[in-house]
Amino acid sequence: MATTAFIGVALLALVAPFEMTQPLVRFPQQSVSNLEAALLCAFAAWGLSIVRSRRLPAWRTPLTLPWVALLIVLIVASVAAPAFRVNAFHMTGRLTAAFGIFLLTVTGLTTGKRVRAALSLVIATGVIVSVLAILEYAQVGPVLNALKAFRPGITVVGSQLRAGGSLQYPTIASMYLEVVFAFGVGLLLSDVDAGRRGRAAVWFVALLIVAEAITLTFTRAGIISMAAVLVLMGAIRCRRRGRDVGVGLLAALSVLVVVIFAGSRSAEWMWLRFTSGGQESWYRAQVTAPADLAMASGATSVVPIEVTNTGRLTWDSQGDPPFLLSYHWMPAEGDRFVTFDGLRTPFPAPVEPGATIAMQADVRAPRQPGQYRLGWDVVVEQRLWFSTEPGAAPMLSRATVSGDALDTIVRTTPPPKPTVRPGRFQLWTAAVKMIAAHPLLGVGPDNFRLLYGDYAGLTAADPRTHSNDMYLEVLAGSGLVGGLAFAWLLWRAAGVLLPDLRAPAAAATAMGVGAALIAVALHGVVDSFLSFGPTYVLFSLTLGFAVACSRGPLRIEMEADAHRL
Repeated sequence: MATTAFIGVALLALVAPFEMTQPLVRFPQQSVSNLEAALLCAFAAWGLSIVRSRRLPAWRTPLTLPWVALLIVLIVASVAAPAFRVNAFHMTGRLTAAFGIFLLTVTGLTTGKRVRAALSLVIATGVIVSVLAILEYAQVGPVLNALKAFRPGITVVGSQLRAGGSLQYPTIASMYLEVVFAFGVGLLLSDVDAGRRGRAAVWFVALLIVAEAITLTFTRAGIISMAAVLVLMGAIRCRRRGRDVGVGLLAALSVLVVVIFAGSRSAEWMWLRFTSGGQESWYRAQVTAPADLAMASGATSVVPIEVTNTGRLTWDSQGDPPFLLSYHWMPAEGDRFVTFDGLRTPFPAPVEPGATIAMQADVRAPRQPGQYRLGWDVVVEQRLWFSTEPGAAPMLSRATVSGDALDTIVRTTPPPKPTVRPGRFQLWTAAVKMIAAHPLLGVGPDNFRLLYGDYAGLTAADPRTHSNDMYLEVLAGSGLVGGLAFAWLLWRAAGVLLPDLRAPAAAATAMGVGAALIAVALHGVVDSFLSFGPTYVLFSLTLGFAVACSRGPLRIEMEADAHRL
């Protein structure tokens, strides 16, 4: 039974970060992805082994009772949900599967070698994800095409690409790799203690690759989490052993991570990312142009204008992607467009925030005579238009177009959908309002994303947007009762990992697992990721690793192995 469970753990460790967007099987109200299929196979094989052995698995753990209590609350909250009950039950099913993964892990990891092997598999797949993220950031064509199997396209913040590798979103990739990073630090120190220098060198290189990928996700919490893991593990190591080889390696790793971070983006982009909650103030312009223009139909004219950069980014037409001046043609009345994509005019020099530049704009008139409005705009090529950013004010000139009609029909297009990008504070406020309206059992697990629009005052809320806080997400979905059950689970998990962080002789491997759980808890303050397959699988494995490492005989075995030279 234990061997079958271990094989299941290994399978999930290999498949978890590679969940494909297209399901393998579709059923009414449900579909099965490749990751879920792997999970079902692992459970089925484990179940058969339980029947054959005629013994129950190791289900009595410090986390069993609070986890079962949480699942009971989630079932009741799903039944009582004011809307979207099917979705709520789907989420409850995911967390039930997570409990199964936890028990699978506890059952399968019966020796120190198995713990190390499972952790090594997680790190190996994490390195693969990291390499994919690095190649994605480098815009390697075949890699970009291959990654479409795991997500629809690239993710950007402003004009900057946020790499995510095979994970659905960069934030999810960062969270996954933060856990991998903590595991890697644990194994690095463990192999240093055991005198395995070759393996330690491999882990050191792997950690640099993972750190590079976390940096390229451009996730602030990822950088903070990496720093927290290095500081925590370094402080504990130094207190226990003084300035030994392990502390020196962590110091060298920290320096190299800082170098990677500093070289990943420009100082301007780093400052913006870490000093603003969103990009709403980054892309702003003010155009001073003639109020009235006269043009011949279809002709290209040069219009003298002045443009002021009222945003927070330097505009560079030679950059990648370039900032360019453009325009839109609209009829004299209404909100439709005659021409949305106007000619581009490069800025003669980089325009810094607060600067004003005089330039000659190339403008091509509509092919039908008549009265029009000319809307001035700045485009970040292949990324965004300033006019579609939240809070953008229109910059218009009136135009009279005369001459022969070069087209018989004036075709118009609807305006692009306005960008809706609620910030964390707005989402957190909506979550608090939701909890106040449904304090006992919430609105149903995972239903925040489907209901937050009314609480945030948004008419076009994106149903993919979560609360950006793991704890608020649980409270909004399952109320105070669910929050108490979740807090109980976290409390018992802390009771499992703290001895590994405090004990003078605790194995470095166990410390790495404890640091991974702390990374999850820290990142959970600013993001929510329990509903995503790769992360809930990894979190369940991590809790299983923690319980396995805390067992008396296994703890002794790992500590002895760590000191065997």
